[in-house]
Amino acid sequence: MNTERTTRRKVLEWVRRYLPCEITSTVAELGSAAVVYMSTGSWAAAAVVATVFASIGYYATAYVNAVRWSMAEHGFGRANLLALRSIAVEFGPAEVIDSLAIRPVTLYLGPVLTGSPVVGLIVGKLAADVGFYGCTILSYEKFRNLLAVKRSSQEELTDEIVDAVAAA
Repeated sequence: MNTERTTRRKVLEWVRRYLPCEITSTVAELGSAAVVYMSTGSWAAAAVVATVFASIGYYATAYVNAVRWSMAEHGFGRANLLALRSIAVEFGPAEVIDSLAIRPVTLYLGPVLTGSPVVGLIVGKLAADVGFYGCTILSYEKFRNLLAVKRSSQEELTDEIVDAVAAA
């Protein structure tokens, strides 16, 4: 039961951390793929442009969140530096693998294999996301102490109690 609760808590933590980035990325990825494919008729060009726009949307959101989470404790300048470090540590390895190998291939093969542009792009995106999040979550869990993280109210409450007891 305790393991079940811990697993559920971790999944919710990951969803809260990555869902805003994923929404922005998906809109940028699918929108840019549609525009490029309609303009050129090339799935290869659409896959490459979609990969680039997905990354821009994702990391812009991740960066803004990291700055926002760090601002109160570290100030504007240091929060920006921490955000840059967080993005490099948490997403760097996953992004290299995803952008250079997985995502362009899955976004190209999805429509080709399914015969449907919409279904193929969604299948390709989901296939690429599995690899990306596997690497990203591994980095997040292993290097969490180097990252900008949103503190939950429970963590803040626990820290306040510890500080109060230490002061007494």
